[in-house]
Amino acid sequence: MLHLIERWFERVLRFIAYGGGLVLVGLMLLVIYEITMRYFFGRPFRGGYEMTELAMSLIVALGFPYTAIARGHVTVDLLGKWLDLPALRWLAALVHAAGAVFLAYVAWRAWLFAAGSLRWSDVTNMMRIPKHPFQFAVAISLGLFALVLLLEAVRTLSPARTQDSDQT
Repeated sequence: MLHLIERWFERVLRFIAYGGGLVLVGLMLLVIYEITMRYFFGRPFRGGYEMTELAMSLIVALGFPYTAIARGHVTVDLLGKWLDLPALRWLAALVHAAGAVFLAYVAWRAWLFAAGSLRWSDVTNMMRIPKHPFQFAVAISLGLFALVLLLEAVRTLSPARTQDSDQT
């Protein structure tokens, strides 16, 4: 059952990450537009810097949870050989659970910040683009990453993992 949940969740996160890829393509087109307008027509696009900042926050927010579930983040595994012993797996699960709790707290605080930004009608300086949608995206991304860590904690303790690692 846990494997099915993980596969479904990974597919959802991959779909979200594709959205980040689309934003990256849009950002590339924006850079091409900026260069073309500046160097060939002498009319620079004044909101390019703001749009780049907002697009980068979306790219990171949309790709962050999928990178976590795909184990694409950089890791240093100094104690992995010992912590993977069946008697010590609880410690690895505890680390994942603590990370999940921390990220859930940060996601909650980011959500509150975005809600405040919505209430105050916080916008960018030049183009007056509302900031709250991007802030909500970051908060949701952190919440999804917390779920990935929670899933990893449960998976670390699951008996199916013990049987899989004994076969290899």
